[in-house]
Amino acid sequence: MIILDSCVIRGMSLDGSEAAVLRAIRRTKAEQIGAPWMAVEELAAQKALVYGDAHEAAALALSRLQGKSHRTEPKLDSPDPEGVRKLWRDKYRGILEVLPTSETALREGMFREANVLPPAKRKGEGEKAPKIGARDAAIWLTAIEYTRDHPDENVYFVSSNHKDFTKGGGAYPSPMDTDVEDLGDRFKHLTNLGDVLALVAPTVDIEEGDVRALLERNTVTIQEMAADMWGNVDAGLAFDVVTSAGERTEATGWLKYRDGPHARLVDVGPFQAYRLGEEEYVVTSSRWEISGLALVDGHFTMAACHWEGPFLAPISNKTGRRLEIERLGRGVRTAATVNAGDVEWNTQVSPSTAALARAREIGLDRGGKATKLEVFMAFLNAMSNPDPSLQNVPEYLRVNKGDLWSTLQRAANEQPLPDDDAYREEEEDL
Repeated sequence: MIILDSCVIRGMSLDGSEAAVLRAIRRTKAEQIGAPWMAVEELAAQKALVYGDAHEAAALALSRLQGKSHRTEPKLDSPDPEGVRKLWRDKYRGILEVLPTSETALREGMFREANVLPPAKRKGEGEKAPKIGARDAAIWLTAIEYTRDHPDENVYFVSSNHKDFTKGGGAYPSPMDTDVEDLGDRFKHLTNLGDVLALVAPTVDIEEGDVRALLERNTVTIQEMAADMWGNVDAGLAFDVVTSAGERTEATGWLKYRDGPHARLVDVGPFQAYRLGEEEYVVTSSRWEISGLALVDGHFTMAACHWEGPFLAPISNKTGRRLEIERLGRGVRTAATVNAGDVEWNTQVSPSTAALARAREIGLDRGGKATKLEVFMAFLNAMSNPDPSLQNVPEYLRVNKGDLWSTLQRAANEQPLPDDDAYREEEEDL
């Protein structure tokens, strides 16, 4: 079991490479990853306090704005610190197990603070200096109790808090020395996460060409990730794109259809591979070209952007379990490095996709609802007044005029409108 102190978790990006390796360690069961309940609650409390300060500052700024404005300005909802605490508890549970802090550990922590017994201490000099350290003591004792309760396990306690827990290489002050005296070599105190990762996740060599080939084999998964994250055209979150005509503009989402949006690997960034038990993983940054039908000013047009971010990919799999590439954070979308002439445009837009695009445009214009009849009308409109932004659509529509109804069925049944319950209900009535 690897037990992390709050200072180690605080200093680690949850979207970074260290957190990625911890997730892989948990997934492969090479080791267990945990943190005392007291450590997790301390971190969640810090996030809630920062949120509270930001909320108070925003409310004050809005109040001042209202005093100078000619119109009614928006007001903030009441603060929700518990919601923030829950958010961060869930995030931490994504990489570690929360280890219970017993009542005994909490009581002993308070006792040690009251009596200034390590790891508790005074903050400053003199008798009137405040006593602190009950939480640190509870965290330390949680790790000690876990080690005692699991005699068959080695425990790696990781903390960069040298002042309270020492550096772990020599003798502990009393009563911490008594805490560990019967644990032997099973309790290992390390001062940074890199040291423990070197023990349980040693690095292995891998060539850039092998990383590129590995990522390219996962292109379909990357494509699905992009569609899942940015396929909601109703979200209205703008990002930069380059159209097939070379225009740089903003889009608010991709149309999710059978073959799109399309993904293509452009570049491989820094990478490092690790051995975790019988499996090997690589953490790498990579840049992908995402292209397809993007919503620009209320209409779908062929466009592209770059998506750059870190990923965790399995190199080998000797256990027989299903292993998939994992993204580490949402990444960054940009069009600054996109040249329209270099994009692999997928110009083969099927008639069902064309009908879907027209129906989505109508649905968005009407607040997210489009009926089957409107799909039909959108298709007729696409044949009589094709939008040149959908390349090659007019030819596909003319070819399929004689089989219009079956084409509409493919658009309506094989490719239902995403997140459109009203559409499905009306389809059942027809």
